[in-house]
Amino acid sequence: MNRAAILLCFLVLFAGCVGQGSPSTSASTPTAAPESVTTQSPTPTVTSTPAPPENPFQTEQIRVGYAVAEDAKNRSYEQAVVSALDFWNNRTEGSYDANYTFVSDPAQAQILIRFVDNITYCNGYDNLTVGCAPVLTKADTATSPETVTVEDDYAMTSTQEIIIHELGHTRGLDHENRSEIPVMNATIDTLLIPDQDLENRSYGWNTTDFRVYFDTAGSVSSAEESDYRREIREGWQYWSAETDHLETQTSFKFVDSKEQANIVVKVDSREGVRWEWWALNTDSDYNLEVYENATLYVGERNPDYIDYNTALALGYLLMNPENETQLPEPFDGDDEFGKTERWSD
Repeated sequence: MNRAAILLCFLVLFAGCVGQGSPSTSASTPTAAPESVTTQSPTPTVTSTPAPPENPFQTEQIRVGYAVAEDAKNRSYEQAVVSALDFWNNRTEGSYDANYTFVSDPAQAQILIRFVDNITYCNGYDNLTVGCAPVLTKADTATSPETVTVEDDYAMTSTQEIIIHELGHTRGLDHENRSEIPVMNATIDTLLIPDQDLENRSYGWNTTDFRVYFDTAGSVSSAEESDYRREIREGWQYWSAETDHLETQTSFKFVDSKEQANIVVKVDSREGVRWEWWALNTDSDYNLEVYENATLYVGERNPDYIDYNTALALGYLLMNPENETQLPEPFDGDDEFGKTERWSD
């Protein structure tokens, strides 16, 4: 700051009086000496800029929001996110102190939590990972925004714990800090979103496209195969044609290998039809939720009923009835083989 020098100038007027006295007599006007004046410049005010908070975001309140990916379940995660922020607010664990505030607009978030259907890779971890986040220390500089990824398959209580864990990473904590704060353990117990059990479903598959493999090994000669395939095709056509028996439209086609198929048909030496199926447990209970594949064993003692028996077995697998009385005609048990004329060539 330049100091201004102030120069004071004094103008002194000398006034002479001319009289008529004798020449030897003179008159004079005394001149007063100028007074000394001292001025003082004001002391400048020194203004200092406060240092930003020592965290990667350089803000007192770190803004956190969330977004849901297109392939994820479209549900509200706000309560789980807010509860996770409350867990960390005013805590000191981590590389730096930080408090969080929730923002509803993802564009305003400094930490953006993205909910996705599946995490396939996270810094060397495999597809069993349920959450992924960067590990940030006090010395790091955050990007905008830092992204935390969380899978969407879990109950809200588990989702909240996953968010807490991943936010811990953004505070510089890793899995070695589990003794200090148990939520940072590398694995946590999770509960999947409850799915409807298979026994309560009116349609037990996650697909409507069925790939059928006809296993002829040891039972059907090459000369007979085309006739059997025709019978099997007529059996599935009952369910692929437009009817009001199913909630959704299904389609079937033959494939060339078991590996491609979700339904295998084999000719059996016994009369009638039986089937085996495999189902998945897709949540955290002990019940099965959805069919994965099935094998039909169709009796050969009466080849005329191969189409009927194929359709009957598919009826049980597609409609998931408690018994045959819940099946449409001709499978409701009124006759030994139903209305057989329905299946005549």
